[in-house]
Amino acid sequence: MVNMNNRGTKVIIDENEIDKISDLPIDILDEIFKDMSFRELVKTCILSKKWEHFWAMHPILVLDGEFFKEISGNIGLTEDGFSVLVDNILLKHVGSIVKFFIDLSTIYYTDDRDLGHWLLCVTSKYVKELTLKYHKHNRYTFPFCIFDCPTLTYLDVTNFIVKPHSSKTLFPDLLKLTLKSIKLRPAKANYVLNTPLLSSLTLIACNGVHLLTISAPRIHFLTINDSHDIRTIFFVNFSNVRELLFREESYCEEGRFITWSLLLYLCPNLTRLGLINFCIQVFNTLRKRNIGEVTHYLEDPNCVDKQFEKFEFVELRKFEGTQFELYFLKQLLAYSPSLSRMIVEPSDDIDVVEVLHLYEKLMMSLKASPRVKVIVAPHGQAA
Repeated sequence: MVNMNNRGTKVIIDENEIDKISDLPIDILDEIFKDMSFRELVKTCILSKKWEHFWAMHPILVLDGEFFKEISGNIGLTEDGFSVLVDNILLKHVGSIVKFFIDLSTIYYTDDRDLGHWLLCVTSKYVKELTLKYHKHNRYTFPFCIFDCPTLTYLDVTNFIVKPHSSKTLFPDLLKLTLKSIKLRPAKANYVLNTPLLSSLTLIACNGVHLLTISAPRIHFLTINDSHDIRTIFFVNFSNVRELLFREESYCEEGRFITWSLLLYLCPNLTRLGLINFCIQVFNTLRKRNIGEVTHYLEDPNCVDKQFEKFEFVELRKFEGTQFELYFLKQLLAYSPSLSRMIVEPSDDIDVVEVLHLYEKLMMSLKASPRVKVIVAPHGQAA
């Protein structure tokens, strides 16, 4: 075959060399196209007969917000049409589904039964990575079929009501779990989630976590944001956690400082700790009561009776200048021989003089680690 290139020069092309990519093994093709949007993936069907059904065999289905936005804008998708569209995609798909991502957060979709049918189909195809996002004003009860999916290694769920159908659930291969805006409503308290291989857990704006017991002997990374009913007992099974990020914009549990001093005992392998808005509420709660008893307890040298051998990094954001926060930081300095860095980011309500005073107090505190660097600076300015 003779063609002309863009410079007008004749180029001889061997027809056998035109389409090398089509002859690649299917697993290599899947890897090449794994990051392509679903709409672009479907367009490959027009390339040739070889590619006609490639999208239907691809093990990754990502139906994200951008996909539905484009489809709706182009063809004026109605709710019924939307349901038929997803039905057709899943019915035409053949083979296993390794990754399934569906984002309904931008669509006010009212027929909950469809989602249950879709997920029943997906879980029957041995899905490993599952991401579900639902509309925040129309929470859907988490489908039971997910609890019976042993192949999951990654699960990310947003805006669902979770009502487990038994007192315990086993996810034997789950490595990463993310729950956002979840309302946990088990039939009985102490619902047990058994995740023997779980290494990363994230809870964001979840309600009912105090009813949950998670068994995760290999957990290393734990993030908790605005899940207000967390109790100390929640951490009993997390002795192997290495990094903990805890962010609370409001927290109302009384005795909060003592609760988090116990946390350090329950997580003896902790190396990194990040906290935000640490004890505003405990101060507000206790100032109307006998605050002297708690202060006396915190100042007692016997308050901490062991060292935190593996603790290396701590960050406290929105420091309010309370005695409790200061005692907490002093304890970490005094009992953490491996500590290398402590970052304290004052809240906007603290003036420069108070910040300098805080820095002086921390620098004068007893330090178990000779190499610890204490930094007191506004957010984003810590070197």
